[in-house]
Amino acid sequence: MRIGVLVDSTCDLPKSFIEAHGIVVMPITLRIGGKVIEDRRDPDETHAFYTRHLDNKSEDFAESIPYSAEQIERLFLDRLVLDYDYVFCLTVTAGRSAIYDNAMKASRAILTQYKDVRRRAGVPERFGLAVLSSRSMFTGQAVQAAEAIRLIRQGGTPSEIGTRLRQLIDRTHTYLVPSDLFHIYKRASKKGEKSIGWASYTLGSMLDVKPILYCNQDRTGPLAKVRGFEAGVEKLFASAESRVREGLDAPFLCISYGGPLEQLHRFSGYDALVATAKAAGVEVLVSPMSKTAAVNVGPGAVSLAFAADGQTLQ
Repeated sequence: MRIGVLVDSTCDLPKSFIEAHGIVVMPITLRIGGKVIEDRRDPDETHAFYTRHLDNKSEDFAESIPYSAEQIERLFLDRLVLDYDYVFCLTVTAGRSAIYDNAMKASRAILTQYKDVRRRAGVPERFGLAVLSSRSMFTGQAVQAAEAIRLIRQGGTPSEIGTRLRQLIDRTHTYLVPSDLFHIYKRASKKGEKSIGWASYTLGSMLDVKPILYCNQDRTGPLAKVRGFEAGVEKLFASAESRVREGLDAPFLCISYGGPLEQLHRFSGYDALVATAKAAGVEVLVSPMSKTAAVNVGPGAVSLAFAADGQTLQ
């Protein structure tokens, strides 16, 4: 059975991993000023976005626009129902985007139309799909997609993989340290993000206090506050290293950065974290943070995620 994985472009996985395992990326449309572009997780385009500072600090200057139900339906009927026999569609948390709801709506139409499409192509008619909200975002969604690929490569059935993913979704812990608070306060708040209020934004901007934001099971909030961005990232890496030593539920640690990836080495604790993870048999997947994330949480942010049972960073 050919089993595929579909993610949206907020899923922070390296391009090399996506291509090596045939992961299909659902683009997200971005409006930047008067220009409309698509976020397709192309590393060159993402690098250009960050280096040219295409966004600016205006509440209404930029926004992300998810694929509609009709666009998702066409993606499946034109391609996925022919390339695969079963597809897992993993979306960014339903609490921050309409992608999950749109995919669920599209799935009902897909399941009533795929037979004719496959019959005309001479493909056996049976096809199935599962639409799952990751209940997370960015690197958290990446951990789940990577685990789905690992299970597919091991020969897991759709039932086995689906059961495992549903367990893992609730155990996915995602962290983010923003470089600048403006985007979360002004833009992400429009999508339901309430982690930073007026007082936190004002005082944080004045005193350079950065929150370490935590997302689990659709809920997002500040886990800690640290004076200075680099200090926040260093605290995150040090805490993650301790958690890796305790053991993870899935052998993946995903990290993304809204800037040149080589700059990650400048943060104290990054190299030690990577070394500890590799020694523990945990694959470290490092990728540029998506353009969509930059629009909503700002450039220069760092995100990290792993899956573990009932454990968060201290």
